[in-house]
Amino acid sequence: MSSSPARLICPLCGQGHQLVPLAPGERALCLRCDTILAQGPRFGRDTTLVCTLTGLILAIPALFLPFITAGKFGQERGGLLFSGVEGLWDHGMRLLAVWVLLCGAVAPIALLGILAALLLPARRRFMEKSSQFLMRAAHAVAYWAIPEVQVLAVLVALMKLGSVVNVTIGPGFWFYSGMSISLILAWRSFTLSPPESPSDNNLTAEPRANA
Repeated sequence: MSSSPARLICPLCGQGHQLVPLAPGERALCLRCDTILAQGPRFGRDTTLVCTLTGLILAIPALFLPFITAGKFGQERGGLLFSGVEGLWDHGMRLLAVWVLLCGAVAPIALLGILAALLLPARRRFMEKSSQFLMRAAHAVAYWAIPEVQVLAVLVALMKLGSVVNVTIGPGFWFYSGMSISLILAWRSFTLSPPESPSDNNLTAEPRANA
């Protein structure tokens, strides 16, 4: 079996596969366990980079614009993205506050930054030595980058509090939601992008293609 870095290795069963061209939207499935190994980009090879940069741009207003406003009897109080973290910290739940800050803001923005550093063509030549480190860092940070959980938590809180106080969603929430969607799309596109093959003749079994 060849040790070429361009092989498609199933992350579940370890089966090696030959790298084959994929049409836009076509998926390569593992011959042994049907795990999705790669998918041809539907909107071009720069899909991941576009989603990554979009997420970084949306993260800026998400941090500084009003996230949510709650009030009753004419009194309103607004909050930013980190207001919940501050509240948890002030009420003694400091470990939970750090956890929410890490998974909801620090890790997602860090993952977007790492992806941008890996994908920006103008910088690729200068980062060949650090690309493997950045790749490992991206996979490690991805486990903690779960901003979509915070979006769902806010929506659940709105349903619970809507009958008690007047709740208004601020623009910061929508920017944050857009950042979360961009991150999900960027990471999925990044992990399923077929690697570039230096040779098509020295790899192993060809995966099963599925449109």
